[in-house]
This record gives sequence, C-alpha cells and structure tokens, in this order.
Amino acid sequence: KAYTKIIGLNVGGASRAFPLDALARVRVINEALGGQPILVVHQSKSETTTAFVARANGMRLTFEEANAGATALIDRETRSRWDAYRNCTSGKLKGAQLDMLILQPEYWFAGAEFRPKTTIFEPPR
Repeated sequence: KAYTKIIGLNVGGASRAFPLDALARVRVINEALGGQPILVVHQSKSETTTAFVARANGMRLTFEEANAGATALIDRETRSRWDAYRNCTSGKLKGAQLDMLILQPEYWFAGAEFRPKTTIFEPPR
C-alpha cells in the first residue's frame, strides 16, 4: 500500500508511521512503542496531532475521546478528563501532565529511507 503523508514517531529505538488518512478515522490511539505506552491524538478540525507517554503518577493510562473532535479525552482507569495537549483538567488526576513525544511530519518515502524498520499503524477494521 502506498502512503503519502505520514507522521513518524520514534520511542526507545522503535519507529512507527501514522498515515494521515488513518489518523482522521481513529483520532485517539493507545499503543506501546519502544517499551512505552503511548497516546496519539489527532484533531481533524485543526489538523493537529500530538503524542505523549500514556503514564501519569506512575500509572499506565488508556484514553478515549470525551467529545467528537478529540479536543477532550477521558482516561479509562480513573475517568479523569484531559485536554488534547497533555493536561488533566478534572478528576482524580487533576493537575497531572503527560510527557510529550516529538512527532515528525514527513512523506512516507523519506521516512522509510532513513528508518527501514518502521512499522505502519493500521486502524482496526
């Protein structure tokens, strides 16, 4: 399958490519990469994608959309509410922040050239 624009993420020596068309369909992604739990959030309306280590206060977290635009999230473990920029705004973890990860927007052919072992995110069917 040919991918045009992707967003690349490198964590702990592992690389993952997130095609923009897949991000538009799955806006909140909970995965493990390079031994870390990760969260990728895509806000279609603003075309903003952010990524974080999905851990706060020593607890591994999984997230879901709190609204249709993915501008707010809820963690499944404590039901705390988060903004899409790493900050817990209410609930048991209020005031906590997730560690940010650096995303690299690129074209697939360029990313694959430099990181040939990159895996590609495929949304569930």
